[in-house]
Amino acid sequence: MAIHQIQVQYESPADRLLLHMRTEAAEVYAVWLTRRMVARLYAPFRAAVTRSSVAQTAPQALPVPEARQMLEQAALDRPLAGADFGKPFVTTDAVYPLGHEPLLPDTADLRHLGAAGQLMLAFREPRGRRIEVVMSNQLSAALLRLLDSALVVAEWGLAPAPSDAASALPGETPAQSPGPGRLLN
Repeated sequence: MAIHQIQVQYESPADRLLLHMRTEAAEVYAVWLTRRMVARLYAPFRAAVTRSSVAQTAPQALPVPEARQMLEQAALDRPLAGADFGKPFVTTDAVYPLGHEPLLPDTADLRHLGAAGQLMLAFREPRGRRIEVVMSNQLSAALLRLLDSALVVAEWGLAPAPSDAASALPGETPAQSPGPGRLLN
């Protein structure tokens, strides 16, 4: 699936985030993200995007601990070529392969796919619908920025975590952080 546009917006009446993805073939996929899902997914996703961004922008860097957070933030804040965050999400002439009703997943799976910095994010709901998205480093960084903006609007208190703590799930230390293919809920 080649992603053309992504949108994350807070839906106040439902108290959920709505993730929309449009492919280059004009297919639109929608996923509801509950606060519980985002609380479990956010830190590992942010840590994975940060690691990939640092590896891509400064592959030879071995920063001292005092400079690590600054290097990570600079990598996340880098300009994203071709990204236009002001362009409205387009739904005209779209097809909805999974139907018009957004997925309401109970499970998310995050995997790192190789040295190119690609991430695979999969959502599954109990009734069997699922979606898997393979994202380049640039696309995952753009999704993280959109997610950060939506979280500010949602006022859920899920602020960006420091990089050391971001790689661990609640109750785990960074040394026990999830490896490739770990289910997040």
